[in-house]
Amino acid sequence: MQLTKFSDYALRILMHLAAGDRQRSAREIAQAQGLSFNHLAKISQWLAAEGYVEATRGRGGGMRLARAADDISVGALLRKSEAGSPLVECLGENGGCCALKPACGLLPYLAEAQEAFFATLDKRSLADVMSRKSGLAKLVEDVTTAPAT
Repeated sequence: MQLTKFSDYALRILMHLAAGDRQRSAREIAQAQGLSFNHLAKISQWLAAEGYVEATRGRGGGMRLARAADDISVGALLRKSEAGSPLVECLGENGGCCALKPACGLLPYLAEAQEAFFATLDKRSLADVMSRKSGLAKLVEDVTTAPAT
C-alpha cells in the first residue's frame, strides 16, 4: 500500500511539531522539509480541523500539537487522511467499475490486507514514532536554523 502525499506530509508535519519545543509555521516546516508551502498550508488546515494541531494566525503565529503525542494514533490519522484512497478501486465507496467484482475471489483478501495495514498502525502513536526524538529534534533545528542559500 502506498500512502498519498497528503498523508505522508500530514505525518511529517506532526513529527516536526512533536520534535520541537515551540510552535512552528507551515511556511517554516515547508522550507525545512523542502515541500510546497501551499500544499502544507492546506494539510495544516485539515490537521487543525481534525483536532490534531492548534493553529494561531498572524505574526508570531504557528502550529503546535493539540494533544499529547501519546494520544495521536497513527492508524486513526491515516484512516481519515486515506479515506478516499482505497488499496484498489473496488474497495472504494462507489465500488469501482470492475467487471470481475461480482465473482472476484481476490477482493476479500485485499480488504483483509488493507484492514491489517491500518490495524498495525492503530497500535502506534505519534509518541512511538518519535522514539528517536532527540535525533529528529536535532534535524528539525539544524534545518530550521541553517542559513538560506
